[in-house]
Amino acid sequence: MKTEETVEILDKVLEFSKSKGLFDCGIIVVGLSGGPDSVALFHILKGLRNCFDIDCDIYALHCNHHLRPGVCDEEAELVRQLCAENHAELKVLDFDCREFAKLNHISEETAGRILRYEAFEQYAKALEKATGKTVRIAIAHHKDDVAETMMMNLFRGSGLEGLVNPKPLTGRIIRPLLCLKKSELTDYLDTLGVRYAIDQTNLTTEGTRNTWRNEIFPMIAESYGDPAVPLARTYKLLSDDLDFISCLAAKAYDAGKKLISGYPVLTVPGIRDIHRAMKSRVIRALWLETFGDLTDFEESNLNDCFELMEGDIGGEVLLDMPFGRKAYRFGDVFAFGTEEGIRELACKIAEDMGFIAAEGPVELVIELPGAAETEVKILNSAYILKTRIIENARELEYNNHSWFCPIEAFAEGKITLGNSGVAGSAFRMKRAGSSGSKELNRLMTDLKIPESARAQILFVKKGGDILWLPGFGHGIGFTNAVSLDKYIASGQSGAGDGAFVRIALERQ
Repeated sequence: MKTEETVEILDKVLEFSKSKGLFDCGIIVVGLSGGPDSVALFHILKGLRNCFDIDCDIYALHCNHHLRPGVCDEEAELVRQLCAENHAELKVLDFDCREFAKLNHISEETAGRILRYEAFEQYAKALEKATGKTVRIAIAHHKDDVAETMMMNLFRGSGLEGLVNPKPLTGRIIRPLLCLKKSELTDYLDTLGVRYAIDQTNLTTEGTRNTWRNEIFPMIAESYGDPAVPLARTYKLLSDDLDFISCLAAKAYDAGKKLISGYPVLTVPGIRDIHRAMKSRVIRALWLETFGDLTDFEESNLNDCFELMEGDIGGEVLLDMPFGRKAYRFGDVFAFGTEEGIRELACKIAEDMGFIAAEGPVELVIELPGAAETEVKILNSAYILKTRIIENARELEYNNHSWFCPIEAFAEGKITLGNSGVAGSAFRMKRAGSSGSKELNRLMTDLKIPESARAQILFVKKGGDILWLPGFGHGIGFTNAVSLDKYIASGQSGAGDGAFVRIALERQ
């Protein structure tokens, strides 16, 4: 049943949502709890769809957290009936929210939010794969939620991002009801005669939000009127400020960011001297791009990152971050990652320096090849090893990842391709033409190879001697025309007209 009031509600939501681009998708999944807010959202979106104001398909997702025995099941049944009456596809998921909270040492409210949003994202991805349409998730936050969240975050010591929250659009999450008060939503449902569930826990003062909603705001209203009205104006003013600052921060992030083999990092000189407010946003943007969320990234973590960026440092520095994640600094590179991710990044940095890094331990005996070229896959790496006997050293083509070893070197002992992930660091290298040798770890320190990558760096060894360290040099033989001339001039055994084994490492 349409009335002037219900049409006005539909128009307000349509105008607000179109101005924010909220309906630019093929499917909208409504987070449908069965409470008045989400039921109103569902009916409003179905109303707009039926009036051809939007052409998105409307689905629903209900999460049963089983925190209120019996009641949660009744709400799930109400949602099933509502969707059946409106011919909307519904997916119901069941969670043991209490157990999840206990295992992760978090509140049941936080556990419920984490499980819900994970479910939203997984369902959206599954729908996109099945239908080929863009999917967005509609959440029933309204003006009163904005007021409550603003004040809660203000008293927690929040910055602009916390005060301008929730936003109309966050990733795939849309909030079409931020233009309405809760009283407008309940009036809308009452006018239509639509049933909805009432969560009795929302009427208590248990929990911070309920305290603001049921105690503090009513006290403020006695002297100043409805606090949601001036807070909505403040929200709008702060939103404009945040949009402007965010635009500048995005430019600063783009200027200071680079990709190392697809891994996002910041160049320290590019952001070290910008304003602290801008720098904090750039660092948060890197965290968000690296992990996909800003969960539990706090002021103390930000201050640690500021300190990590100050001054020049030697070698690597790792700082602990939430969830076992790390902040990483190596030279002018600043990054975030898991322990495994940082090791991969360090290997990418080493590869950019010309070295070759495997993904794990390598120990491969190099056999003297026969008449034809041999090819072997190197385990724990993206490389293959190729060997071939070369009779005429004067007619060769060279590259950075090939080495020519005198065939005499195969006469005694094994020649092995490896890394210190297997071999340890008790090796020495004497570079051709050098008067002394150097222990491997010391050599890698001098070459400024990231410490996290050193165990993965590939080299060819015989006994305790390194014969070839790709990216640095060789102990015997040659790698290019210049080193061939030096080798011949040295008068070593076989120089000039002897046979050689070409050993090459090639990426697959």
